[in-house]
Amino acid sequence: MELNKSNIMVATDGSQASKQAFFQAVEFFEYKNIFNQIIVTHVSDGSKTYLPFEFQSTTIYEDYKVELLSRYPEANYQLVFQEKAQGQENVRNQILSIAGDLNVSYLIVGFNGRKGVKQDVTILGQTVRNSVYNSKVPLIAVKKLYKRDETNGFKFVVCIDGSKKSYKSLESAIALSFDERDSLLICFAPTPDREAFGTTIKTKVEEFMGKYQRKWQYKQLDASYRAIENVIEMINNSDDLDFVVFGSNGYRAQLENKTFFGSTADELLKKAKANIIMVP
Repeated sequence: MELNKSNIMVATDGSQASKQAFFQAVEFFEYKNIFNQIIVTHVSDGSKTYLPFEFQSTTIYEDYKVELLSRYPEANYQLVFQEKAQGQENVRNQILSIAGDLNVSYLIVGFNGRKGVKQDVTILGQTVRNSVYNSKVPLIAVKKLYKRDETNGFKFVVCIDGSKKSYKSLESAIALSFDERDSLLICFAPTPDREAFGTTIKTKVEEFMGKYQRKWQYKQLDASYRAIENVIEMINNSDDLDFVVFGSNGYRAQLENKTFFGSTADELLKKAKANIIMVP
């Protein structure tokens, strides 16, 4: 799978976390020209007159203008800075609307906001919570900046459960793992009642991956009624898994024909130390 050339968008609030998200976007954008544009978006709230200088809209604009001008010709970037629209509930919803209007391929946000890392890291900030629960485009939540080097590429772990959404997530990981140094770990973590589906899922994954030139491996974890804890333990005990890719919901939602944000996705979002790629 190759991305239909589109745009990658970073939402910024002037925080260090959103700047880190910008640099992660740059890592994807600069290689092989798979995106047409990198878009930096900021929505300001005029009622917040108390914000310090570094968080004011004009300061943020000038900062990113310099960053973009120093890297790309003007055709390769956009700065989309808006005031919160009258009647808009909050700036977060407006950012999601902008992402939809611009038909971006990915929306990238920092995992934390202006207040920095929370004492309890499993408590989500408002921006990342609203984004992952409501985004209609694939979303990357950046917890740490990862870079390719001379020998190592990005390493993606893709959570697969046999649902259509999980195969859509695999497609997203394939699209982003475009460097020959990148690799995929495709992981099935069954509950005991679904352990027998492992052979079928593995066969389908092998057929699916046969279409692409990617480095990958398939892994089935031991069956457990808390299978997601096994996945998180595997990710957090590894030093070389950079991104965890999953659907916003999985097999149960597919069976029930519902679109709720799944408990597995919620646990991964909060507890996995890797950067998050969530496919709606």
